[in-house]
Amino acid sequence: MALISSSWYTDLLTLTTGLLTILYFYLTSTYDYWKKRKVPYDPPVLLFGNFYNAFTFKRNISSYFYDLYRKTNEKYFGFYIYRRPYLLLRDPELIKHVLVKDFNNFVPRTNADTTNKEDVLGRDNIFTIKDPHNWRYLRAKFSPFFSTGKMRNMFTLLDGFGEDLNKYIKNHVNKTIEVKDACRKYTTDVIVSTAFGIQANSFSDEEAEFSAISKKLFTFTLRRSVELICFFFVPELVTLFNFKLFSSFGTAFLRNAVSQAIEVREKNNINRPDLIDALIKLKNTGTLEDSPDLNDKQDHNKATIKFEGDILAAQAAVFFTAGFETTSSAISFTLYFLSYNPDIQIRLRKEIQTVIAENSGKFTYDSLAEMKYLDLCIKETLRLYPSLGFLDREAMSTYTFPGTDLTIDKGTPVIISLTGLHRDPQYFENPEVYDPERFNDENKSKFPPFAYIPFGEGPRNCVGARFGMVATKVGLVHILKDFEVVTFKTAPTLEIDPRGFLTSPKHGINLNFVKGTVYV
Repeated sequence: MALISSSWYTDLLTLTTGLLTILYFYLTSTYDYWKKRKVPYDPPVLLFGNFYNAFTFKRNISSYFYDLYRKTNEKYFGFYIYRRPYLLLRDPELIKHVLVKDFNNFVPRTNADTTNKEDVLGRDNIFTIKDPHNWRYLRAKFSPFFSTGKMRNMFTLLDGFGEDLNKYIKNHVNKTIEVKDACRKYTTDVIVSTAFGIQANSFSDEEAEFSAISKKLFTFTLRRSVELICFFFVPELVTLFNFKLFSSFGTAFLRNAVSQAIEVREKNNINRPDLIDALIKLKNTGTLEDSPDLNDKQDHNKATIKFEGDILAAQAAVFFTAGFETTSSAISFTLYFLSYNPDIQIRLRKEIQTVIAENSGKFTYDSLAEMKYLDLCIKETLRLYPSLGFLDREAMSTYTFPGTDLTIDKGTPVIISLTGLHRDPQYFENPEVYDPERFNDENKSKFPPFAYIPFGEGPRNCVGARFGMVATKVGLVHILKDFEVVTFKTAPTLEIDPRGFLTSPKHGINLNFVKGTVYV
């Protein structure tokens, strides 16, 4: 006997139609969010919203946000990732409110707030942690590791690996090499040494453990790419499919590496200027010797972070992950630009050689401050190819943007396209041209604050920015003091890997190194 009509077929068709109608209205119920607020927006399509090209890896995630940035000249632009409305900010003044002035309402990133006890490394590291009290507590305790004094102490380590990079280039003079691969060897040695206190020996042993592990961790398979994009933008699927920020293999390896390093250090009373030493101090005393007092005692009282086990491993894991890829990319892209800008390269090589010569032939930490043109070149590289081409924040309560009629609800994600800002012709003349002089003392005031923010800005800017700059400069100095890098007269087109989460060339960067002219 049928339930509604005299026919089971009719009842089934009616029920199916009803369920599909309910599902349709559920999936599209948020699609008028930006229309109601009179915000220019990209019309969404069913299920994907506006996220299809990113989720199917037709576009790198940073390139996807750059595409959205160019769809309007307004101060902001609305779009949808599946059902969820996102706001893309384009105006530097509004960006300043989110990152600095009203930061207390935009502390969290948009990534999944997973309760998965198996993914402490992905949940409770300084980059992705969402709880504001835990983040402030962790940041205050952890940031002294990246102080100027700590960088000075680490310089000798970095300098030694720079010499290894120099020897590697020397052995490949007049040969075309994939420069990103060479730079990854350098950054693997740098990060593994400064994070774990271990000699990775990437240049001398292709099958060295950490070298092999690094390749495996940073090879973006389809599954890993899906996991990462879901972790940051589709949190519902993270819980449903038990996705993790770090792969199960990577989690197990990094957890074991940290615990073993700590055990060996404590057993043998070894002190070394690296991250493991800092983690041991945090574990045993709860602070580093130069940790600042928390401004808000509530954060200290409400924080649930304890410096032990996976919490320690989480900080080492994110330091390894972020430092490895970002530094190698910054060096590689800079060499790419220098290879077809010979005048810029000559000027930079003259500066490097002159500073070293004036210091009795020695390259020191203080030498870096004297290499001002090197600093300009790296800044221009990061303008065109920031390692992470976007910033994300999430509103903690209802918020009205100053000077506008726009109010967003609690939980609304806000995206800032660094690639969009950095290549916007209203801020940078001829934005596609590589011109380090944009950042000299005379010109840097020509673009407004918050139009150039490669490391973010405000309280939650990149905690390792200083380390990244030092490691990048050391690597470039050791290459350019002795060698010239050459390629075609016209820049070869670089295709950004659509599966990569960070900005990385899909097919690498092939360059040729020759013995360089000695200018001093």
